Amino acid sequence: MKEEEVPLIPPPYIPPQAPPLEEPEQNRAGEISEDVPRGPVTRQRARQQNLYPLREMPMGGPQPGIGFISVPLNSGDVRDFKKDMGNLLEDPLGVAERVDQFLGPNIYTWEELQSILGILFTSEEKNMIRRAGMRIWDAQHVQGPQADLKWPLQNPNWNHQNGEHRGHMQDLRTIIIQGIREAVPRGQNINKAFNERQKKEETPTEWLERLRKNLQLYSGVDPDSPVGQALLKTQFVAKSWEDIRKKLEKLDNWQDRGLDELLREAQKVYVRREEESYRKQARIMVAAVQEGRKPSRPPPKTPPRKKQGGPRETPSCYYCGKPGHLKRDCRQRIKDEAVFKED
Repeated sequence: MKEEEVPLIPPPYIPPQAPPLEEPEQNRAGEISEDVPRGPVTRQRARQQNLYPLREMPMGGPQPGIGFISVPLNSGDVRDFKKDMGNLLEDPLGVAERVDQFLGPNIYTWEELQSILGILFTSEEKNMIRRAGMRIWDAQHVQGPQADLKWPLQNPNWNHQNGEHRGHMQDLRTIIIQGIREAVPRGQNINKAFNERQKKEETPTEWLERLRKNLQLYSGVDPDSPVGQALLKTQFVAKSWEDIRKKLEKLDNWQDRGLDELLREAQKVYVRREEESYRKQARIMVAAVQEGRKPSRPPPKTPPRKKQGGPRETPSCYYCGKPGHLKRDCRQRIKDEAVFKED
């Protein structure tokens, strides 16, 4: 029987004008709540990771105002959303809009946003999003602060009870959404660059090289750049010949594997296919040679007719039935015909 997950809501807190409420660190930033029942770690429980983004709420009490409460969100919800999110490389604008709607009005910590990005995107896609978002932020904020301060690589330990830190959290979310929107170059011929499929007799190396040339020719994207590598990897797998595509898609987390590793795996499938083809041809040739070496059989001889021994039988007349003469010599026939003529 499936265990029902009951999200835990930490107590609310209010801005600095009121005494801040301490919130246990283990209940923040994607950590598993301490109140979750202990026991064997099943696959279902391992996937359910609790997140607690903040939401503005009017607060009552002796000092009314705007406060913030944590709204439960688990990693299972994020994985369910990913099914309908779409593909970043094919529809970055649509993905950005849907992610923005999914995040809603909540405020997320650095750790929570990293956890969500880790579920929704591959490592290469996350790097594409970060570079694009930071580039746009720096272009829009020439006077600072710089984007690497807004999206640090290490946990900055922002305090959700600190107004300035909450501002950093909101800016980070903005950078992420902008990065998703601008992660993929908007080349006019990007579809033309990938409007082909691998031919059956084309080696994986030749197929990848053709993709590289098309990418440079029609989109202007550098194939060796992180963006180019991500585009090539997706198209290399999706547009490969059927047996190669099925093998690559069965690899665990193939999206996170390097292009060189995928090429090696594709080459193995191609070589096995060629070896099987050679073996089949060899079997046909051996069978043909063996058939040619068989001695030819002479045609069956017709047995000679046996000579009939003994005296020949005397023919009988067809007219009178007496033996010893034929019809044309039959005297009875001649006599009867003479009588008929006289009459």
